[in-house]
Amino acid sequence: MNPQMFFHICCFFYLGFDAGHAMVQGNTIIPETYRALVAKSTGTSFSDVAAVKDLPTPIADISGGEALIQVKYAGINGGCETFRARGEHAFKGNGDAADFGLGAEGVGIVVAVGSDVTNVKVGDAVAFVGSAFAEYSKCQAKMLWNIPEASPEYVGLRISGLTACAMLEQTGKVKKGEKVLITAAAGGAGHFAVQFAKLAGCEVIGTCGSDTKAKVLEELGCDHIINYKVQDVEAELKRIAPNGVDVVLEGVGGGMFQTALECLAPEGRLLQIGYISEYPHNPDAASETSKNEVNASDLFWNSKTIQRGKQTIYGNAWPKDFGLVAGSTDRVLSLFKEGKLTSLVDDTKKFSGLDSIPDAIAHMLSGQTIGKVIVQIS
Repeated sequence: MNPQMFFHICCFFYLGFDAGHAMVQGNTIIPETYRALVAKSTGTSFSDVAAVKDLPTPIADISGGEALIQVKYAGINGGCETFRARGEHAFKGNGDAADFGLGAEGVGIVVAVGSDVTNVKVGDAVAFVGSAFAEYSKCQAKMLWNIPEASPEYVGLRISGLTACAMLEQTGKVKKGEKVLITAAAGGAGHFAVQFAKLAGCEVIGTCGSDTKAKVLEELGCDHIINYKVQDVEAELKRIAPNGVDVVLEGVGGGMFQTALECLAPEGRLLQIGYISEYPHNPDAASETSKNEVNASDLFWNSKTIQRGKQTIYGNAWPKDFGLVAGSTDRVLSLFKEGKLTSLVDDTKKFSGLDSIPDAIAHMLSGQTIGKVIVQIS
């Protein structure tokens, strides 16, 4: 018997009678407590409410269909975490909660499974959506993605890549030859959207705010790049697409949303993915909101579909039939495996540990990022 196995067996028998230190699942030692970033209560911003807390590891509470994940990397979603912390929109229930979990997508290793779980086993690498700002996260096993390794590139695929694929291909039904505008094209979801539009045979226009981002978009195959800080977006769009753009994937909101509407083809489709310029972190949010003929917040959180003449505006443009998302999941993973889809991890700043997450969220909301912002958890 090798020394490591002997150590695990000793731990098992010792801790079986005195669970004061750790639990053992297979050859994995699971601590009795773990660190998690939680919100003490709702507040004005993520940084105001987030605090690291020691919590009991829920190994004994795992139901038949659940799995416990040791989190390796977590993704940053500025708007989602802002509204979760503020207890607004879809997160109103947090208003009466205390020490509620934070975070969404992540990747990690399965360390325990319930008795009914058959799709994953202890030791598997998985991508998940749950309370990812923690050392451990308990999830429904049927919602896990099996992945070859728990690398940061898979974090971006789990929500941002899937969202771009489902919105463009399922809701927007982009077709070969169409002109497609992607705003915030170098961002977490935007850089995936550029690639999916190109894979569909579209002529792709991307907006960004720096020469560095423009270079990245050029490498991803973007046909036309508009730097909104030095170019007139509306004038450039009318030059590139005098008859209007056929499809827009729009995540900026405010004046950019309105410009996209003004440059939309007579029967075009606008797919809303967010409205970041109107989020509470922006001191000019009210000014941006006033530039819109459509209430971007209401459009998004109520998933409204609006007809503007023969144009169609899809708020929060996820497919209404969630059964279609399974096909998008398979497509995202297959394309990445085949090397036909690039998952960019932002490297303009590095973040490690739970204490760095508030800074990572502020960084994501700054508009300086390229690709998906990731935090290394363990």
